[in-house]
Amino acid sequence: MSPFTRPETATRRADELLAVNQPLAALSSLSEVFSSKRFRTTPLSTLEPIVIKFLTLCVDLRKGRTAKEGLHMYKNVAQNTSVASVEVVVQKFLDQSRAKLTEALAKVDELEGPAPSSAAAVGGVDGDAGEVEDLEASETPESILLSAVSEEKSRDRTYRTLVTPWLRFLWESYRTALDILRNNARLEVLYQTVSQDAFSFCLTHQRKTEFRRLSETLRSHLTSSQKYSHQSHSINLNDPDTLQRHLDTRFQQLSTAVDLELWQEAFRTAEDIHTLVGLSKRAPKASMMATFYEKMVRVFGVGQNYLFHAAAYGKLYSLHAARAAVTGDKAEDAELEKLSSLVLLSALAVPLGSGVLGAGNKRVEAQNDEGEAKGKLGRLAGLLGLTVAPTRAGLLNDALNRHVLKRVSPELRELYNILEVDFHPLSITSKIEPILASLAAQPTTARYVSPLKDVVLARLFQQLAQVYQSLKIERVVRLASFGASADEDVNTTRRRVERFVTEACRRGDLDVTIDHATGAIKFDEDLFGSDATPVASSSTAQYDSVKLLQPSASTLLRTHLTRLASTLYSTLDIVQPNESPLAAAIAHRDAAFATLEQTSADERIELAARTQIIKRRKELADEQTAKKEKEDAYQRTLKAQAKAEADAKKAQEDLRKREIAKVQRELAVQKKAETDKLAAELALRTGLAVDTTDAKMDKDAILQLSVQHLEKEKKDLAQKLSAVSKRMDHLERAFRKEEIPLLREDYQRQQQRDREAFVSTQAARIETLQRQHAEDLAIKGRLVHIMADYHAYKTRKEAESRAAFDREAKMLGEQLEEAKAVRRAEVIAKREQEEAHRRQEEAEAAEKAARDAELAREAEELAAAEEREKAAAEARRRQLEEQAAKDREERLAAREAERKADQEAAAKKAAREEEAAARRAGGVKAPSGPAPVGSAAWREQRAGAAEGERPRLALKPRTVANEATPTPPAPEKPASSPAATPSTRPSFVGAAGAKPSWRDREAARIASGGTQSPAAEGTKTPEDDGFTPVAKSGAYRPPGASAEGGRAASGGAYRPPGARTQDGPASSNRRW
Repeated sequence: MSPFTRPETATRRADELLAVNQPLAALSSLSEVFSSKRFRTTPLSTLEPIVIKFLTLCVDLRKGRTAKEGLHMYKNVAQNTSVASVEVVVQKFLDQSRAKLTEALAKVDELEGPAPSSAAAVGGVDGDAGEVEDLEASETPESILLSAVSEEKSRDRTYRTLVTPWLRFLWESYRTALDILRNNARLEVLYQTVSQDAFSFCLTHQRKTEFRRLSETLRSHLTSSQKYSHQSHSINLNDPDTLQRHLDTRFQQLSTAVDLELWQEAFRTAEDIHTLVGLSKRAPKASMMATFYEKMVRVFGVGQNYLFHAAAYGKLYSLHAARAAVTGDKAEDAELEKLSSLVLLSALAVPLGSGVLGAGNKRVEAQNDEGEAKGKLGRLAGLLGLTVAPTRAGLLNDALNRHVLKRVSPELRELYNILEVDFHPLSITSKIEPILASLAAQPTTARYVSPLKDVVLARLFQQLAQVYQSLKIERVVRLASFGASADEDVNTTRRRVERFVTEACRRGDLDVTIDHATGAIKFDEDLFGSDATPVASSSTAQYDSVKLLQPSASTLLRTHLTRLASTLYSTLDIVQPNESPLAAAIAHRDAAFATLEQTSADERIELAARTQIIKRRKELADEQTAKKEKEDAYQRTLKAQAKAEADAKKAQEDLRKREIAKVQRELAVQKKAETDKLAAELALRTGLAVDTTDAKMDKDAILQLSVQHLEKEKKDLAQKLSAVSKRMDHLERAFRKEEIPLLREDYQRQQQRDREAFVSTQAARIETLQRQHAEDLAIKGRLVHIMADYHAYKTRKEAESRAAFDREAKMLGEQLEEAKAVRRAEVIAKREQEEAHRRQEEAEAAEKAARDAELAREAEELAAAEEREKAAAEARRRQLEEQAAKDREERLAAREAERKADQEAAAKKAAREEEAAARRAGGVKAPSGPAPVGSAAWREQRAGAAEGERPRLALKPRTVANEATPTPPAPEKPASSPAATPSTRPSFVGAAGAKPSWRDREAARIASGGTQSPAAEGTKTPEDDGFTPVAKSGAYRPPGASAEGGRAASGGAYRPPGARTQDGPASSNRRW
């Protein structure tokens, strides 16, 4: 990894790149931090500023996709340790995006002036926001060309250039934030906050398409949270607080949908709210439900579903009535009076008949596809919390039961009486006309005028069908005309009446025939049909109740048997009252009452006793259940505690073992790496292949091999350089000796060529100059004749030019004075405007200073909290460092003890080797093989090496026999015999050449009558020691042997390196 990609230096590197105006390079350098291996192990205190800087660059460059990837990676790292850090980063990202959009809007206002009030009212902050229907749609070449040639204002073009890109980026930022925060209970609060901010964004900028996508996104997130509810930290809708937050968000979504006039989306949101309310274990707040019913009133009103529109008003009125009953506030009474009028009007505006008005004045047929219609009605009723579908009669009865008539105005009370109480088919329209006029004049009640007219027409035909069998169409038109209250003529009223009659007959509400030949309307009756009643009695009872003036013929025909039976029963009661069924029923009822009076007291006592027994049994069962649950909970707690302790102990032991194994592995890996590195360097430098798998081939051995090879190469190189330098010296001398005459000849030839080139070049130049001079003289002779004409023309042109210049200067002076006057006026106006702008900026600066002070206070509080967290983290870090230092000291002490033990073992081993060497020097058989490295014998070998002799490796001879196998002694021979029987073991003693050994000299001394040396006392004679001197140059000599091969100098006794002999101090040349 390069140095600037480390988290500690990434921010500094980005600042350096930004200082030289390279934001893309700065963003790339910060992106490398996310792809590095250290990203997951970097502390959040170091990583959070880097992520904030990264998001700032993404916002400046509008890199939404890059910001999303970075946020996902940071969330995966930080969500398990610091959720607050994720919230801070996401909130910072959204704040920066919103700030950029605000700056773009301010820039548009600065360049083009403030937006018109009408445009602002239509488009939110700026009316031009509606120009781009879909922020996610990419621009095509055709759309770019059309925008370039369209007849739009300068402000529209500026808005599309400056604001639309930031609108698109802010929308992407909201979607990214919601995707980051979704389905995580720890980030749920920020998720709901961002959702509400996104709703405000859609409402402010009138983004209808984005609002639909946002609603679908929230629904998909809620569905996925239920799908993956088994995961840790997932959303739990069983939590009341979580469900309440979702309800708050959905209520704001419903309000935004209604404000944006997205009625289908509002209806879907209402279904979502109904689903969430069904999941809730506690009832939602009354204020929230009041808002919900108020929005549903608007939704059903726009959809012209007056039945559920009136039902929603009824639910809203019941909530306000309950609140007024509890609080007794006068404001609530005023609101109730206003709602009373709307409740009554909405109930009266519900259409009569067997259908319900749907969108576009089309009824949902109850006869056609009745099952589907009932399903839709049940679904709509469920949204309002109703168990069954409402009816017009039921809504009016509810309104009357709530004493709505007492709160409404006299006009509405009269309207109710006209439509529901009185029977006056010939004057219903004339009586209701002034009431409809007053309703049309009020904006809150004007929407009910059209449905009330349909209700009046239905009432008119219902009442006319009870009185008349046929009527002229002109008279029906006059009766159905509302006079001056409507701007309509007779033909319009006639068409409306005919259309109403046709629709009512198609639905089965009327049985009417229009005879255009005679110009009459006939009310038909089918006396023997299944619906053999006119509209007066055939209207479905669940939707309407019609006041009957007199029974029709079909009714009399259908009920004549019923009326006959009733008359016969009445006659029987009068003729034989004792045998009549009515008298028997009365007697049976009296007997039942008497029995009840006798047994009621006993049954009441038994019932009370049984109730007490059941209650007591229930209490005992509850106590037993509670006791068992308490015991089970206690046992579970004990088991959980024991398991937690065992897990903690096991985890601690595993951690300790892992740490020990990790340290051992690190040491082994480090040692192996050093050995491999030295072996690789040696192989690269010298070509020697070293087997690092051999246990004996450690670091020291490889270093020794390297040193030996370096010395050999150095010696070889010196010899080669000496030979090469001597050869090059002679060769260079010969070259120079042969080169001297050749250089003189080449120099002379070069001088001759240069002289010839100079002469030829000079001659050509002189010839060219002479020819050019002759041509110039000829041209001068031709031009001398026209010089006078040239001077006259020049004088005339200069005079004309001077006159034109003077005229132009005068005209420009006049224009300059005029421009100065205009500029002076512009400067004065600009200064006045700047003064007004300055005063406005001062006011804004004061307001900003107040906000900055508040933000500074919040920042100080946040900094104090961060300091406390840092102090706690520092304390934990010091504690961990102290523990690590303690562990390190313990490990060092253990290693030091091991080192001392190794040194003591080496010292003991060296002592044993010295004793063995002393025994060998005294004539005892020495162990075969070279002396161990570092022992006293090994040091003597190095000290006893001859001057200038290279040190030899202590390699074990191949012919050395096993130390455990004894060597048979040699047969005794005279000491003077030169041919001694050779032993199977090679001699390890002897000097270079054929000089006598120490034993030979000792034997000679004894033979001559001298005394035996102290070192030789108690040793074997030379004849039976089993060794034979070897006369070989360069043979191995044991420690203490003389370089000259003599034994007298040493006396046969062992002396460590540097020990003084009888003849004088040891030579310094014996040291290596």
